[in-house]
Amino acid sequence: MTPDGYRAWFASLRRAHAVAALAVIGVTAILYPFLAPASALFQLAMAGALLLLLVLPHAALDQYAALIVLQPRLGRLWPLGFMVIYGVLAVSVVAGWMIAPQILLPALILLAALHYGLGDVEEGSLWRYPEIVARGLAPFSLAVLFSLPQVTAFAGWLVLDVPMATRVIYDWALPVALAWQGLWALVILRSLWQTLSGHGDGMRAVVRVCEMAVIVLAFAMLPPLIALVLYVGLVHAPRHLFDFAARNPAIGNPSRAMMRVLRATILPTAMTIALLALMVFFFIDPAMPHAYSLRIAIWLVSAFAVPHAVFTFLALRGFTGLREMRAEAGSQSRR
Repeated sequence: MTPDGYRAWFASLRRAHAVAALAVIGVTAILYPFLAPASALFQLAMAGALLLLLVLPHAALDQYAALIVLQPRLGRLWPLGFMVIYGVLAVSVVAGWMIAPQILLPALILLAALHYGLGDVEEGSLWRYPEIVARGLAPFSLAVLFSLPQVTAFAGWLVLDVPMATRVIYDWALPVALAWQGLWALVILRSLWQTLSGHGDGMRAVVRVCEMAVIVLAFAMLPPLIALVLYVGLVHAPRHLFDFAARNPAIGNPSRAMMRVLRATILPTAMTIALLALMVFFFIDPAMPHAYSLRIAIWLVSAFAVPHAVFTFLALRGFTGLREMRAEAGSQSRR
């Protein structure tokens, strides 16, 4: 298959996946208030299960992103470089939570917004840059707009300073979220214009509008934590896996490339879950307050998320789109 055919195959896959993911999120958003218990414990249990089953597999491929980035520079020593960089970033995040959580939390949100925006937006014109901002900030802006009291309380608990978190959210986060609505509307209006006028890819524009509408529905109907995990697990994570398979057209068979990536997630995911279970069994005291255990879990998740976002940016998607690999040279050519 030619590189153009390869890219077209994955473009079609992204659209088919978007339709399926949005259907699941939409049905969940409609039925959740009627079927799910309102307890915080249920929400945490559901979010944890979704993280392990849907989000963890795409993060379990960080070593492949490191291979792409580091092997051309370090040769056979790339695993050592990966462990050092990953460890330094993870330890720095944990230290940030302990020393200056008020600074670390907004920095993590901005990094996550960039990560999500780059993953959601396909190649295109200069319009892709406002779309990256609009779609990357969407989960956080919608959480603030629809669940302001819960977000404020959660942020205050997380940074151990409720008055400061309240001031920051009301003085900074809320105005940003309100302004974000204008950018969101601009992206939707442009997509509708593309659909009605026949300019550009009309089908891509339709899927984009539907996706943005369903994400709004999810944050309007669901608890913010559940909505965020559904977005990351059902929308963002599969696209990350698609990018790994789409990145090297030398394989020649896109469906086989996709299966190779999926198989590669199984062992690291299983090992990570087993390691987490052992850590809980040996190191977590049952008498430890649940709030303290939850805070430690969030620290660890964010410590893993930062190197994941960095390696993904360097290996898979930059500001101009998917980074490609020339098979004959094994090197990257950035568009």
